[in-house]
Amino acid sequence: MKTVVSAALLALLLPAAAGAKAPEYQDLSALETRVAALLGAGGVVVPIDRRIKLARCPTEPEVSPPSNGAVAVRCPALGWRVAVLVSGGMSPRMPVEILVRRGDMIELVSRGPGYSVTSTGTALDEGAAGKTIRVRIPTSSAAVSAIVTRAGGASISN
Repeated sequence: MKTVVSAALLALLLPAAAGAKAPEYQDLSALETRVAALLGAGGVVVPIDRRIKLARCPTEPEVSPPSNGAVAVRCPALGWRVAVLVSGGMSPRMPVEILVRRGDMIELVSRGPGYSVTSTGTALDEGAAGKTIRVRIPTSSAAVSAIVTRAGGASISN
C-alpha cells in the first residue's frame, strides 16, 4: 500500500522540518582550550573523545585541580562531568580555590530520578570544587559526605 502525500501537505511539513533546531552541545574544543590555559606552558591536554555529546552548560563549566593525570570539568547546573586527561606542568600553575571553609553553613542538594531535595548543614572540612567533605546536618548527630560543587554549596550522592 502506497501513501500519497499531497503537495500542499509537503509544503507545510518541509519548513517545519527545516526550522527544527539541532540540540546545542558543549564546545569540546573550548573546554580543552580552557584546561590548557589553566595548566600553563608545560601542560598538555589529551583531546576529548568527540563522540561525547554534552548539553551546553548555561554557566561557565568548573575545572577541578589535576589529580591522577586528569582534571574534572563539570557543569553543576546540568549535572554532567567529564574527565580531561592532562600531562606535564600541572601543579604549579593550577590555583586551588577553596569554596567551602570549615564552619560555613552550606546548602546541600540531593538529586535523584524525579526529585531534588535541598537542606543546610555545617561544613566540618574545607574544600575546593570536586573535593569530598564532611557535613553535619542539624537533624542528625552523624556527619554526611558531600562533594563541593560551588561556593557555599555541596551535593550528596545517592
